[in-house]
Amino acid sequence: MGTGVRVGEQAFWVGTYTGRAGGGAGVYRMLRRADGALEAPRLAAEAVSPSYLAVHPGARALYAVREEDEGAVLAYEVTGGRLREIGRRAAGVLPCHLSVTPGGGHLVVADYGSGTVRAVPLAPDGAFAGDPDVAAGHGRGPRAGRQDGPHAHASAHAPDGTILTADLGADLIRSFRIDRGALRLAGETPLPAGSGPRHLIVHPGGHVHVVTELAATVLVLRPLGGYAGLEVVAESPATADPAGGPAQCAAIRLGAGGRYVYTSTRGADVVTAHRVLDGGAALEPVADVPSGGNWPRDLHVDGEWMHVANERSDTIATFRIGADGVPVPAGTPLRVPSPVCVIPA
Repeated sequence: MGTGVRVGEQAFWVGTYTGRAGGGAGVYRMLRRADGALEAPRLAAEAVSPSYLAVHPGARALYAVREEDEGAVLAYEVTGGRLREIGRRAAGVLPCHLSVTPGGGHLVVADYGSGTVRAVPLAPDGAFAGDPDVAAGHGRGPRAGRQDGPHAHASAHAPDGTILTADLGADLIRSFRIDRGALRLAGETPLPAGSGPRHLIVHPGGHVHVVTELAATVLVLRPLGGYAGLEVVAESPATADPAGGPAQCAAIRLGAGGRYVYTSTRGADVVTAHRVLDGGAALEPVADVPSGGNWPRDLHVDGEWMHVANERSDTIATFRIGADGVPVPAGTPLRVPSPVCVIPA
């Protein structure tokens, strides 16, 4: 079965909040035309709050969290633009993020509510191949109501195979290795107290960039001989202008060529372009751009295009990234119910 995608077009999967959490119905598929315009989304699979998604490297399987108190992760077989559930595994409380190891051998799940990190073994075709190995979190931070205990929020993969995880509740970056199917803690890096690390990326230059939800900053970490140990070498604001009010940073993404990094900030409702300095050793915020809606959570950079999921306004806004790295609105935002995550199909 064909994908229905023509030359110059790109298909995307969209995760949403459902039920009490939002107005979505599950996982949607949408198409970006060659001119950047988005076509109306189509429901690809009904699911309960599939708020974050990940694709197997072979593109034959899609994974989604079920972000609830009794959380789960689901696997779907991808056939063209269709999804068929082929497995599920229990997760902790409020699983909120997924990533796949570069070789496709494991799915890494961050459980916000319970603070645990899970590694689910995967078969070559992307299907679940066993039960997850679970690493418990620990610690807390000074922010009452948000840092009462560990809150694992995201993972990223370093070039040496280390899995880096951000713990918003404990102000830690934890480094793991998978050894004979088990998650082994390789090291912990404390971050500024009360910062609340949320999402992270590894720059091609080797540095790790972390956006903090509670302090509205971006931290740059340098590996100390390897990614088991890191040190903070730079800190800059997450927005070019003071965010003010109840600003909460959400996502961080790498731009094409690694020359710019982009963040989204809820409350201020902006996406920010950050110039990369010294090969990734520092960042400089250069411009805030209105996100095209309310409460921007995820964003995806696709070459010259950027798509921003504005959860509370039920829109996905498209931007064209100029030569100066600054996103410029492109067309009218697309109506999508409670969008949270946007990834390429």
